[in-house]
Amino acid sequence: MTRNYLDILAETIRNNWDAPALTDFYLTEDGSAQDTSRGNHYTYGEMYAEICRVAELLASLGLQKGDHVAICGANSAHWVIAYLAIAKMQGVSVTVMHTLMPDEIARLIDFSDAKALFTDEDIWTELDPLYRPSLGDLSAVISLADWSILRGEKNTNYKLQITNGEIGFSPVEPDSLAMICFTSGTSGTPKGVIHTYNNLSANIEGAAKLYPSIKNKRTLVFFPLSHILSLGTILGSLLTKCHIFIMRSIMTPEALATSVLHVRPYILPVVPKVAQYLLSEEYQNVCNIVKEFLEYLVIAGAMITKDEASCIMQQRIPLTAGYGLTEAPILSSILPCRYRENSVGKIVSGMTCRISPEGEILVKGENVMLGYYKDPEATAAKIDSDDWLHTGDKGHLDEDGYLYVEGRLEQDIIVLPNGENIRPDNIESLINALPEVKESIVLARDGKLMAIVVPSSLPFREESEVGSLRRIILRNVNPSLPLFSQLYDVEITDTPLQRTEKQTIKRYLYK
Repeated sequence: MTRNYLDILAETIRNNWDAPALTDFYLTEDGSAQDTSRGNHYTYGEMYAEICRVAELLASLGLQKGDHVAICGANSAHWVIAYLAIAKMQGVSVTVMHTLMPDEIARLIDFSDAKALFTDEDIWTELDPLYRPSLGDLSAVISLADWSILRGEKNTNYKLQITNGEIGFSPVEPDSLAMICFTSGTSGTPKGVIHTYNNLSANIEGAAKLYPSIKNKRTLVFFPLSHILSLGTILGSLLTKCHIFIMRSIMTPEALATSVLHVRPYILPVVPKVAQYLLSEEYQNVCNIVKEFLEYLVIAGAMITKDEASCIMQQRIPLTAGYGLTEAPILSSILPCRYRENSVGKIVSGMTCRISPEGEILVKGENVMLGYYKDPEATAAKIDSDDWLHTGDKGHLDEDGYLYVEGRLEQDIIVLPNGENIRPDNIESLINALPEVKESIVLARDGKLMAIVVPSSLPFREESEVGSLRRIILRNVNPSLPLFSQLYDVEITDTPLQRTEKQTIKRYLYK
């Protein structure tokens, strides 16, 4: 049984009381430098004191052990403290992506049976009173900015006792519920993934073991904390005594490049799409400087292609790859010194992997979720009677135990009325290769293939421009395709395609 991560965190806090822990990182208005006048900064000791204070606040609002408490807000040091305060009071954290539409946020909070909510005031303004009926079970709503009460009343008879006494977290049963983390919902409605304390501890331990003890080294986090990738990075970094910078500015390629140069992180977790930004010719100066301080460029959240990996290696940037799902966040990993082309590394300790006759990657062990919240049918479809988690990914293991992921077992396939099966991603790659195109999605309408395309230059509304781009796409793409998979029409839009936090297009929204 894996040791509870909260016990390890208590030791880390005790031994690093005055070391820096969490910093909100803002850029100046012109985006050229760090704005030190904004945001919160906490040492490990200050962070713990704030965790205790917020846990006591929850208790004064009537929250008890086992209650579900949702967090829906932009990345911040207070987001992390709210999460750990819920753990301190032995509650269950419910992490909800803050960029979802208000109706979806309200639906997920209601579905999760949350009794309280930490959120940003602008999000609460959108949710209340429009979605008040579906949020009737929320007895308390707390601002992430300053812990002010947006809904509910504190128990005036409850005495807050903030002391610098013994550092620690209350004992918890390893198999008790720790959090509900919603999937990205790439192909449908997000599912609530249930992680126990043992699940969570095993995954965080796996993240922490990837790196040596790195007291005061810096980590930059910009990916949404509601996603298990970022949350695992935060908690793993705290266990290894890191100083975590949480990017608060709007995440653009330019802002990220500037932030990297100012923070100079030792560890930088990114998805492949973001790595492409930083390694492009436009940011060559960033690449050159990054080599001076970056020890781990951690690629996760999506599969890295052979070309992307080759580009990183050519830049002589240390590449760490890994593989996991929301349902089992850390399944394999590989460090720069052991990097093997196209591989996502070896299966982490505590986990077992095998390949099914159909070529599907199956895993079991401590890192695997308990199941989907209030969805036994989906759970049974994902975890079989022998406790094997069916990842839905194809792959193989080599003779040395290195895992290779070869794509989805069931790709998004368009079946036309004539029976032809079409892979839309193949056509999209041709469209996206055109310099005039920023992104695209291919789908079937009235039994015919068409594409929705976002142009590279915006705004893009003149009818002559629209017609010209449509002709360019059809003229350049269709000759490369068999007759049965050629595009019938192209729709031009100024609206970016809706994506998950992993930057995967939500295809189901366009069907």
